Amino acid sequence: MRLLMLFTLFLLAGCQAEARPPATLFDYQLHDPQGQPLPLDQAARRLAGADVVMVGELHGHQAVHRFQAELLARLLNQPRPMALAMEQFSRDKQATLNVYLAGKLGEDAFIEQSKAWPGYRSDYRPLIELARQAGIEVLAANAPRHIVRCIGRKGPDYLNRLPADHRAWVAERLTLTDDSYKARFMAARHHGQAPSEFQFAAQTSWDDTMAESIDRYLQAHPGHRVMLTVGRFHIGDGLGTAQRLQLRAPQLKIALIYPVTPNEAPAAAPLWSLKVGALPIARLNDEPLPPFRLGDPGC
Repeated sequence: MRLLMLFTLFLLAGCQAEARPPATLFDYQLHDPQGQPLPLDQAARRLAGADVVMVGELHGHQAVHRFQAELLARLLNQPRPMALAMEQFSRDKQATLNVYLAGKLGEDAFIEQSKAWPGYRSDYRPLIELARQAGIEVLAANAPRHIVRCIGRKGPDYLNRLPADHRAWVAERLTLTDDSYKARFMAARHHGQAPSEFQFAAQTSWDDTMAESIDRYLQAHPGHRVMLTVGRFHIGDGLGTAQRLQLRAPQLKIALIYPVTPNEAPAAAPLWSLKVGALPIARLNDEPLPPFRLGDPGC
């Protein structure tokens, strides 16, 4: 009985955190598109009508990863069947992911064979274990990093050189038009350098592949819905992955949850804002950028 009471208090803490500004890096406060704070249970009921819920993340932020797991747990308690889609696994590792979900692979081997992201155990283990316990599918939604790097170096025509089975790991169609997402990406600077056209092609290969992965799943599973975990840039301003999915499937209702720190403005409607604490400053002004090495992808 005491353990049950403690577990109940832990779950309630997630709701209480939404009634006040985040106090620790584990706390969050969810606001709807109109800027109103909502307890998570109430928010989950409002999100029940969405076909796709995309939860943007600040990679490695404890509150965001906590929120992802707590939201998934509540969505799993709703009657509509669902799947979890993840940026953090690429299509070429889908079989490995399926074997692990079936209980036929230990976690150490799974982490190694799936090329799981650093911090898997702290950041993404709760999501995968929730999915495994619930018996839902997990989509390895992303394009393989080594292919994306080659697109960034050789351009989108590189995809035409791939064997058919490897070509299937990336979206059939890349969105290379001069749209708002491209303008947003090209305005950013990475390690002090402006992006190239090839680098944008690499960027959108991630977005188009994740969008296509979700679209294909929902076409094959009518009535289901999907929750996607993805870096927040991929859904900022409703662009990126969200935009590419909406272009493929205009009928889908997509809800976007965007994390913001105290020094940032809330996301504009129709995005939801997930207010979280500020992370430590990575580098002071007089500290050099770390070496930037992509490695040789062997294109």
